[in-house]
Amino acid sequence: MWAGGYVGFDDTIRLRSGDLRCRESIADVEIKGNEGEEKVFVTIQRDIDASKQRGFIVERRTLVFMRDRSHAADVTVISRPQRDIVKPPWDAHFCHAITPSPALLFRFSALTFNAHRIHLDQGYCRDVEGYRNLLVHGPLSLVLMLQFLHIQLTKEGQARNGKCDTISYVNYRCLAPLYAEEQLKVCIRKKAAYEWQTWIEGPDGGLAVRGNVKTIPPPSSPPGVGRKDKSTPSPTGKCEEPPPATSDKPSYHTSGVDGPKSSTGGAVSTKAEEPATEGKSVEQISTTAD
Repeated sequence: MWAGGYVGFDDTIRLRSGDLRCRESIADVEIKGNEGEEKVFVTIQRDIDASKQRGFIVERRTLVFMRDRSHAADVTVISRPQRDIVKPPWDAHFCHAITPSPALLFRFSALTFNAHRIHLDQGYCRDVEGYRNLLVHGPLSLVLMLQFLHIQLTKEGQARNGKCDTISYVNYRCLAPLYAEEQLKVCIRKKAAYEWQTWIEGPDGGLAVRGNVKTIPPPSSPPGVGRKDKSTPSPTGKCEEPPPATSDKPSYHTSGVDGPKSSTGGAVSTKAEEPATEGKSVEQISTTAD
């Protein structure tokens, strides 16, 4: 199960031609829960760099491993009533609606070399795992949040001087499942200068994914000179403690250990709508991902 993670970018480094190197290590292992119902939280760190260059991308991902359940236990989980929906305590400044299709999940699975049936096989999701449909990948949720934030940063930069802020790091945590063929909404809120809150709401408006993003301003000097953000935390930094999950199912998106290596690649159609919140700068775009 995919619980969340951290991704940090060192913008003082420019990728040159040559081989990339990824060093992977287990940073932490923690066991939680009663005997027989243990959950093992494993934090994996990946440092990505190029030849003769120090690391410029650092990723930490937390995966949760659980014991196999019996069929009787699966039936109990399926029939268990859901908890109350937890709504976001903030208003979004920008939001973007998208309906992930089974084809999008298939493409993302292929892109990330993830063959877990929970993203591909509806019968397996329903009859074995106890979910009502295919699950959206945890890292796909991260890609959607960062992609939409990048769009907003680009728009702000074009309106200002043609130069946009860049993402320094993101902390995120998965709280509740997201399903194929159900609309989700990616939300962005500017918390302060160079600080953003981003989250994804399910079709019922409940929090499913939550993250915090730090950005840095565009360079006033040549690339790679004087741009190091001294406030960037170490990869062990954590986002704000989220509210409880909205389901009795374990509140994490599932995925294999191989994470995202690119964007989704899915074609989308967009349609702009009128602002939905009076007195706020709100953009709503509704898309269907194929």
